[in-house]
Amino acid sequence: MDTPVIERSISLPKDHDDRLRALAQRQRLTEDQVVTKALDILFSLVDVVGAGDDRHATTVLSEESLTRVWENDEDATYDNWRETFGVPAR
Repeated sequence: MDTPVIERSISLPKDHDDRLRALAQRQRLTEDQVVTKALDILFSLVDVVGAGDDRHATTVLSEESLTRVWENDEDATYDNWRETFGVPAR
């Protein structure tokens, strides 16, 4: 059984429209299909982190990625820049 479809008009900034069109072409999808998939992802995220707290959702979703970026041997060089460059502490 097909899900009922409702037509709706939305307004997008020009750059978003250009990116949506390009993404749809690359993925060989219609723009409607791309928007539907994006909304499915958004609704799933809201279900996972709870509705109403966008900042909390962003923190929860980005925490693991940011930890990987910040906590690595290469980043330790930046963390220890005074030692690396022989600059005394104030």
